Amino acid sequence: MKLTDIILEYTDAYKSIESSLARDIERSTDSGDCYVSMGDYAGGRPDDDPLKDMSFGTVTFKTSNDFEEGHWDKIKKYVESRGYDITQDSPYFDEDPGERYYYPSIKFHFKTPSK
Repeated sequence: MKLTDIILEYTDAYKSIESSLARDIERSTDSGDCYVSMGDYAGGRPDDDPLKDMSFGTVTFKTSNDFEEGHWDKIKKYVESRGYDITQDSPYFDEDPGERYYYPSIKFHFKTPSK
């Protein structure tokens, strides 16, 4: 199998879920433009590994503004209502001048769907 086949298979695995979740978050929480990415952890994990049979995702908001606490809580509750376990979040925009930007984001885990 070629490396391009592996990459393309990986990037398309959750494509419809990603676009659906991004659209639903934007509509349901009036949060503006967001981007969702999802993927699977590497297989072969031991049975006692808490990430066994788990996948991950990130919601990133394309804004240079911070979110107010009440609005951010509404967005987090919506993500959790979809069955995702939030592992990390930041409602703040930050930048390292000349280096990179840090956008408001939510990281989450979810049970890997059967394939």
